[in-house]
Amino acid sequence: MNRKLRRQVEKKMGKDAAKNLSEKVFQFNQLPEQCSACKKEFDKKDKEMVQSWKVVVKQEVVRVFCPDCIHKTQQVLDERK
Repeated sequence: MNRKLRRQVEKKMGKDAAKNLSEKVFQFNQLPEQCSACKKEFDKKDKEMVQSWKVVVKQEVVRVFCPDCIHKTQQVLDERK
């Protein structure tokens, strides 16, 4: 995030919000290029793919999961109930 944009955000939303936004942008650049479970390729420039895949951030580790893996996980969890 460049200085001009950061200052505009800080002025409009406050310093904490600007810092939070900056961290989110940085984390987006850290997205893996494949599903963390099945290793299917992930293209973060594909709008449909970005909207359908799930991103999990835990302790600064970023993981992405494809819709198939999410569906399989949900089925297993439903069976355990």
